Amino acid sequence: MENKKKSVIGIVSYPTYDDENYYIVAMYDSYTKVVLSKGCIPYIIPHIQNVDLVNTKTSDIPPLTEEEKDIYREMIDSCDGLFIPGGNRIYEFHKFIASYAIEKNIPILGTCLGMQVLACVDNIDRCLETNPDATHKQRGVKYVHKVKVINNTLLSKILGESEIDVNSVHQQHVTHVNRFVVSAYSTDGLIEAIELPEKTFVIGVQWHPEKMTDYDENANKIIDAFISECNKNRLKNKISV
Repeated sequence: MENKKKSVIGIVSYPTYDDENYYIVAMYDSYTKVVLSKGCIPYIIPHIQNVDLVNTKTSDIPPLTEEEKDIYREMIDSCDGLFIPGGNRIYEFHKFIASYAIEKNIPILGTCLGMQVLACVDNIDRCLETNPDATHKQRGVKYVHKVKVINNTLLSKILGESEIDVNSVHQQHVTHVNRFVVSAYSTDGLIEAIELPEKTFVIGVQWHPEKMTDYDENANKIIDAFISECNKNRLKNKISV
């Protein structure tokens, strides 16, 4: 089989219902658009459990079977990088996919809820809380607040800035991390970015850089750094075949 020429970026989907009440796999098109705009191939990773995840309490959702885990492992093994997007609920399959990608040292970029997925993988105890006010949830606004970037982090190296402006639409926030380190805070003290130092590229940001690439240089820096690592991973895998 001919080696692939473009990096394949896995994008985790979310279950929902359409207007005619059909159960579907969904994701925001900003993720596929930005992946395509950077010369890569988007690869949608769906939920595969035969369960109505939307209408089932989290405590009543059965755990992934070994067969289902194997299918997800094979999906991730086909990817050069993993995009964990925003959404409205974290499921076990999200956390399993993230955990396996971290284990395989596949480049990961999580945005909004995607950052929260990474934080949940990092913590045994509860690490998410509802925002105390609506300051951070403003849809359709180019810049909502400033973020202070922590020195000597991968994010600071990528951005070359100590403070940037970001958009923001999240209802929950991460309260603490364990193995991860915090690489940015909002000016009101919320954790805005996390990363995993022992891995090549595992970064989560609470904002949506994938929605900002048309007008924001720093958003492009983040996306480009992620894609660069995905391209390196593709070449490394090509050599090892």
